[in-house]
Amino acid sequence: MKKLNLTGYFLTILFPIMLFLSYKGEQTLSYLIMLFFLLSMLFKKNRKRFKSLIDGGMASGLLFFIISPFIISFFSGGIVSRVDSIHYLYWLIFFPLVFYINTEKKLWTFIKSFLIGGTISLIITLVIFIKNYDEWAHPKGFEYPRIFFELQTQDFANIMSILLLFLISFILFYRNENRKKNIWIKLLLSAIFVLDLFIIIVNRSKMVYISLFLPVIYILYKRNKAYILGFIAACIGGFFLLPKSITDRLQYIVKYKQDPSSYLRVMFWDAAVSSFRKSPIFGMSTNERIAFNMSHFKKKGILNYIEANYGLDPVGITNTHNMYLHHLANYGIAGALSLVYFLFIVIPSRLVRLNFYKTKDTVHSAYIALEIGIKSSYFAYLIQGLTEFNLNKKPMIFTLAMMLAILNFMYKKLKK
Repeated sequence: MKKLNLTGYFLTILFPIMLFLSYKGEQTLSYLIMLFFLLSMLFKKNRKRFKSLIDGGMASGLLFFIISPFIISFFSGGIVSRVDSIHYLYWLIFFPLVFYINTEKKLWTFIKSFLIGGTISLIITLVIFIKNYDEWAHPKGFEYPRIFFELQTQDFANIMSILLLFLISFILFYRNENRKKNIWIKLLLSAIFVLDLFIIIVNRSKMVYISLFLPVIYILYKRNKAYILGFIAACIGGFFLLPKSITDRLQYIVKYKQDPSSYLRVMFWDAAVSSFRKSPIFGMSTNERIAFNMSHFKKKGILNYIEANYGLDPVGITNTHNMYLHHLANYGIAGALSLVYFLFIVIPSRLVRLNFYKTKDTVHSAYIALEIGIKSSYFAYLIQGLTEFNLNKKPMIFTLAMMLAILNFMYKKLKK
């Protein structure tokens, strides 16, 4: 049993690194971790320990969220009628993460693993940027080459922005008792932060720029309110210092009709809202949404525009590019209940109760930094969901599952 548990733990430590380095690798590793976890649960001692480690409210909320799409599909079109419902099973990775990350030492090793994976990915991405600089610096029309590594472009930008928020939090709030060691740690984190910020900027993701603004203000508010004005001034001044190839793309946040990437999202959102109005209780199956969207786009006279700028892949045109509208269109009001309950009640209720910051005189600064990082990153995740369906994308599922496992550990620590 000990060897089984130890193997599961080592695979879990590799998981955050693999998230950044191999799309297929992270998926395969998730299967192995789940297998070892299920084998571990055959032992009564492990089941008893797992029960003591996990927060029952968070576990039941997540299971409700995972199961509801299958129940809705069963009563509306058949259990496999929504092609993306199977992706909800990847949320189950939360449970083995909670089981294997069961001590403070393992928690911080897991977090360091995430930092190592992210740093390696950033360095590789920098090399790619240097190699492809000419192509990046001279975009043609509305085709703006994006800088990323291994993950899909937007997933890469979203996860790197989450890493950035944690880095800011630890730079501002973490303090090591050894002054010399503290300086070296801050220098290392600051160097990674600068690299991460640079890669995020040159990635040219409009949504990431938006999703970072309020979370960063939250972090600065917790540290020193005076920093907020400096941050806003830096954003305004920095805009005029950015290369034209970046500022040109930024303008399409407002002038969205001039940019196919932005305008297509508005079209897909409109189709999702219209399909929900037609089938509000249980949403539509994938085949129903394909037929509905094709008809909707024809009636609106935008089918040719979509074909020219996006393509007409049958499943692709049901991609709403908004995780809230996507869930609503697929599963209706019935599905929205589980989403709202889990994302906006269960998780926030745990986040609000984290109070390491308020008891900073008696708690190690690392937990304060982790608390601020978790809260700001979760806020950013919710904002990112406005233009991507993160609930069904494996890298984003795994990223939030890791954050929730850390939240579970911290929440249980407070209760003790």
